Amino acid sequence: MQSTIVEQLLHSTVKLTTACEGKVTGSGTGFFVRFARQDNGSFVPAIVTNKHVVNNKDRVIAVCHLAEDQNSTEDQKPSGKFVNCIISIAPEIIINHPDPNVDLCAVPITGILSDAKKKGTPLFVRFLDLSLIPAQDDWQYFDALEEVLMIGCPNGIYDKHNNLPIIRRGITATPVGKRYEGRDEFMVDMACFPGSSGSPIFLYNQSGYFSRKENATLMGAARLHIIGVLYAGPLITNEGSVILSKAPRFSVGSMMHLGNAIRSSELHVLDAEIKRLAGLPLKPEVEIGEPESFEEK
Repeated sequence: MQSTIVEQLLHSTVKLTTACEGKVTGSGTGFFVRFARQDNGSFVPAIVTNKHVVNNKDRVIAVCHLAEDQNSTEDQKPSGKFVNCIISIAPEIIINHPDPNVDLCAVPITGILSDAKKKGTPLFVRFLDLSLIPAQDDWQYFDALEEVLMIGCPNGIYDKHNNLPIIRRGITATPVGKRYEGRDEFMVDMACFPGSSGSPIFLYNQSGYFSRKENATLMGAARLHIIGVLYAGPLITNEGSVILSKAPRFSVGSMMHLGNAIRSSELHVLDAEIKRLAGLPLKPEVEIGEPESFEEK
């Protein structure tokens, strides 16, 4: 049975567990992206997440699906088995967005994929392509209110049995065509919690939508874009003040059912940074471990 678009999107997102000095420190969300794609089909595979998810950590653990057999291709299927991909974090490994105010980074995983294949445990991964990002001129045509999906692991919650993240559905809270507070950001109206940091946000219409560009309703047409990456959400503290929370921690404040997202167009900036660094070593030191080898708090 052929998988649906949403089922494939589930396999493009992965829970990230962070550790420092052998102790689990928190969790976040990442997603697989093809960067620096060349005409010959080659590309740099990477996991995208927020800088604050991996800052001051020495390891990130991503529980990945194993492919059915060693001849992994785009037509491959998940085997139902999982393995821990343990990434040793160092400044030379993480590729940060060059703007310190943009909370995005990429972790190249070329070494993970090749190491897993050599060990006879190829990974099943669905990469998001940068072509899913709206063209620069198309942002203006999105409506002030659009239905969106966010895929991630709020508070570290995910389906452990099937190793799948959680899908949340909501709407845009500010127009994605407008730069929220003068930044390439927007807000979404959905429940956002620590652990959701790094979650991709999609605009997905399965069976028709109104096109402002064509001024027509396209019946039966599908539309899929990655439009943002969640990085924070406002909290109301006990004193009643509103703060912006990024850190993967519990707070006595109350969530406001809102999230702050970075426009997906910033992934193009990461892509340019990866291309600039293409001549440098990008393979992290990796090891493959069993899913039970790390115990979460």
